[in-house]
Parts: sequence; C-alpha cells; structure tokens
Amino acid sequence: MKQQVRTAVLAAVLVGMARGQTVVNAASLEQGVVAPDSLAAIFGERLAAATATAGAPPWPVELGGVSVTVADSAGAQLRAPLLHVSPRQINLLIPSAAAGPATISIRGAETQTVRIEIRATAPGIFAANGGGRGPAAAVALRVAANGDRTTALVADPVDLGGTGDETYLSLFGTGLRRAASLTASIGGMAVPVLGYSAQAETPGLDQVNAGPVPRGLAGRGDVDIVVTAAGARANIVTAAFRVGGLEPAVGAWGRRAPLIEANSEMGVVELNGKIYVIGGYPASRVSVATVQVYDIASDTWTRTAPLPVALNHLMPAAFDGKIYVIGGQTDANTAYVNTVHEYDPAAGRWSRKADMPTSRSAGAAVPVGGKIYVAGGRPPRGADFAAYDPAADRWETLPNLPTQRNHLIALENDGKLYVVGGRFEGGFTSPQTDAVESYDPATGRWSTRATMLKPRGGVNGVVANGCVHIFGGEGSAADPGGVYPDHDLYDPVSDKWSRVGSMPVPVHGVTGAAFVNGLIYLPGGGTSSGGSSGGVQHQVYRPGQSCR
Repeated sequence: MKQQVRTAVLAAVLVGMARGQTVVNAASLEQGVVAPDSLAAIFGERLAAATATAGAPPWPVELGGVSVTVADSAGAQLRAPLLHVSPRQINLLIPSAAAGPATISIRGAETQTVRIEIRATAPGIFAANGGGRGPAAAVALRVAANGDRTTALVADPVDLGGTGDETYLSLFGTGLRRAASLTASIGGMAVPVLGYSAQAETPGLDQVNAGPVPRGLAGRGDVDIVVTAAGARANIVTAAFRVGGLEPAVGAWGRRAPLIEANSEMGVVELNGKIYVIGGYPASRVSVATVQVYDIASDTWTRTAPLPVALNHLMPAAFDGKIYVIGGQTDANTAYVNTVHEYDPAAGRWSRKADMPTSRSAGAAVPVGGKIYVAGGRPPRGADFAAYDPAADRWETLPNLPTQRNHLIALENDGKLYVVGGRFEGGFTSPQTDAVESYDPATGRWSTRATMLKPRGGVNGVVANGCVHIFGGEGSAADPGGVYPDHDLYDPVSDKWSRVGSMPVPVHGVTGAAFVNGLIYLPGGGTSSGGSSGGVQHQVYRPGQSCR
C-alpha cells in the first residue's frame, strides 16, 4: 500500500499543467512560494536538452546534464536534488534553505534564473491525479471493533465499516512539516489531527494522520479535505465515503450508531438534522427523564437537558423550531398527566406550557398546519381529540375519534391527519384494531380509510415520499417475542395497503420516527412484548416508493 501511494505521489509531481517559467509547490501547484525540504517543480522552456528520471533516493544534484542551485536569503548556495528533468519541466527537492527571498539558477540547455520566496511552511496536499485538486493521494486505515485493520487508497470511495469501526486517513503532502500547528476538516467537519511529520521513505514528502472520519459523511459523495498549517491553507483535495453493509440500497435496511441507553415507550422527533429520543423506560420499567440526541451528520449520540419530570408513553411533536412533550405517565401503569413541556434547542432548556384538557398517555401527537393535534390515549381517554396552538399557548377540544384507541400512530400527509392502528385496552394483551381514519382540519370532519393488512398496536410509522410506512407493533402470536416484524405501506392517493417486508429487528414501544435525506430512522424500542425489553438498536430503511 505504501508503494502504491509513493507511486501516485511521484507520478503526480511529473504531470504539472502550468505554463511559463515558474516554480510551484509540487502538490498544490501554488506558484512562487515553497518551503525548505519540500518537493517542487519548475516549468519553463529549454530547461533541459533531453528527458531523464532519477531512481530511488538519494537523488542526484545533477541529472541529464542539468543542475539547480538555490541562493537563499542568508547568502548560501545550495544544490537541489533532482527527480526528473525535461525540456519544459524539472522536479526537485528544495534544499534546507533559509526563509526569505531566494533565486533559483538552472544550468541545463541554457542558464536561467527564477525568483521565489521560501517560507517555513508552504503546505500542499497531493491529489491522486497530480493536478492539485480531486481525490487525495492518501491511505485510509479502518480499525474494526474487534481490532482487525484494513487499508485502502482514498482515490476510491472509502468504506467506513460497521458500527464501532473507526477510519483514519494518512494524507501525503509537502511543505508542512515545520508548521507550529495543523488542523484538518473533512466535509466541513473538524477531524482530530493525530500527528504530522516528514515521511521517512521519500525525501520532501510529509504525512498527516487524521481521524476518526465522521460516519455522517457516508453517502454525501465527494467532500472537501481542508488542511491548514500554521494558518496557511493547503490546496483542497477530496474523498468519498460509504458504509458498506450499513449503507442500505433502495428498499433495504441498514443500521446507525446505537443509543447511549437502552429505551422503549419513549417519544422520538426530528428537528434541524437531529433526532431526539425523549423519556421512556429501560428494562427496569422505571421512567426516565433522559433526552438522547442523535446527530445525523456525524452519526453520534449525546445527551441534552433532561425532561423536568421522568415520563413514559409521552406524546412528542416538533414544531417551529421547538419540541413539545405532551402528556404521558410517570409510572409504568396508571399515573397519566396532562402537562405540556416545550424544549428550545437554542437555549437548551425546558419550559412549562398550558395543560392539555385531559390527562392522557400512549396517544399520538402530530403537527398539521399551525397546530399540534393529539389523538387517543389509554382508557378512559381513548377517544379524546384536541388541538394545541403553540403561538397562543391554548388548547381546543375537538370531536372524538371515531374509533377509541391507544398505542396508535398519528401522521400528517397533504394537510390531513391520519390515525392508524392501536389497541383498545391498557395492557399489551388487549384486542387490537386495524382501523385507519383521517381528519381534515379545513372541514373538521373525520373519514374512514382502508383498513390495515392486520390489526396491530404499539406500531410506529412515518411519511416518506408521500407514502405512509408502518413498522412493528406489539401482540403478535406468531413471533416468539410477541412483536410484529411487519413493514407495511399505505398509499393515501389510492387508499390501498401493501406489504413491504420485515424489519431486521422487530420492535414496539416507539412513538415517532424520522425521514431525513432519503432514510427512515427508527431508534430503540422493545424487542419483546411488555415494557422490559428496550434496546439500543438503531435501524434505518431507504424507501424507494413514491405515493405522490
């Protein structure tokens, strides 16, 4: 692998595109400024009588009848080692010259001089094509969770591997080894620099080791790699990243970084590129106030300000830059609440809002227009239906649901509210419903839609490309854990249901999902009936269907 990179770098310095008599950084092709002990190229006319290329280092100071001398600002006359000479191009190693103005004298087909500036740092990063731009001439090292190591050239898309794997880049450049400081970013995201120094095997070649690469860069195509040495920015090169088996094809499942804490019976919302997993309870069935935040771009989890009170079976919604947590219960069974808490991500704090008209849990909340509609709940509030106006901080009680239910899913599509599935009683052995009903805020009326393929409660769902995707659910007699693996699709335009397939890990107990950048995100959830099986799994699905 090292030999491949050396070949790419040395090939790069042999294919300059500049014209006219000038000296350039061999990696960046920046003109007129070079660093001591760095690789450079001279472009001009009649530089040599013939073409000659040196072998392995150390390189000669005379090649093909050509010699190059650097007269530095301290008055030293230094001979430069030569890699390649031709009538229009010379590739050389700048000797250890003093910083400041300098003159390069070329003695070949004729004697010529070029004025340059020597700086302690003149950073350039090699591109695989030798043109100073494009995919980096670099090596990616992937360290698997089990310790296995794999290397690959960055000229091809880099596989970031599975969850727990970390990928590091070795970039190759010149003119940066003396920098007092060095930073790197990939795709606009800062990446730790683990070290930078002269590369031991090739004179003038420097190496920058950086990583781990943020996993959120996968699938974005070519992204910029920006190296800044002592305040001077190098030329920009690129790389592309993928996540092998984790980056699902259309119609396939993958996975993302697992939750920090196992959870189920919690709420999930997406806001500004982040997914919030709010409240719920782990296997202990003791309610938590934890708020876990997933950054889609970096594929990482953090915690933010906890709920003011621990809640499970809550009903969350994101609206106008804020998150609203409505209702829920404080214990595992009966302590339903009517509270409303608003979270402001910019301020990082929660505030109390007007109470809901009735105390409810295990219903569903969804924004439609300028209001948040909250449907259903555990008995005796299964038919309750109300709307909250965040701007006015006021509630309005609306006509009851046609079918009372809890552990349902509520979704918005084309300005209408859809209420799907659920169960009739409080416990997980309760009879379930396949009823689907829609509410039109413009008319204030409910209508009946085509029923689900089977009754299901504890379901989760999301709208993607105009289609309603419904996942999982609790109470399956056919599954050993009592959880439905079913993934079904509803087309609101044709009013028809179809079976898509099965989830890799069947789950229940998650209210809310997210559809962002072509992927459906389904974090956490219980893997067996009841509330004692919350997990850290984080599943994603790439839909290909459209219902527009």
